[in-house]
Amino acid sequence: MAINIVSPKIPKQPALPPDIAPDFSLVQQQFPKVAEKISVMWGTIGLQEYLSKTIFDERGGRQGFPMPVVSALMRLFEYHTTLIPVVPSSDAWEDTK
Repeated sequence: MAINIVSPKIPKQPALPPDIAPDFSLVQQQFPKVAEKISVMWGTIGLQEYLSKTIFDERGGRQGFPMPVVSALMRLFEYHTTLIPVVPSSDAWEDTK
């Protein structure tokens, strides 16, 4: 009888420039689940939304992140913003305001 052991796939760390990589490492060390989500969602608009909601918690009653982690998440957010193309508004009335 053969036993088939399946190990969970660990998401690959995103390719980051040397000045941003330590920020990801800090998040990965202190909040591995958050780092895993960042890895899985890297390169998507969904990551921008996730980071925004993670950094600026609107639910209240939560402890929050230590300041070094908040700073690291902000730098990851800002860097990731440069990778995502800006989608022009489809609202024709937006330009008339």
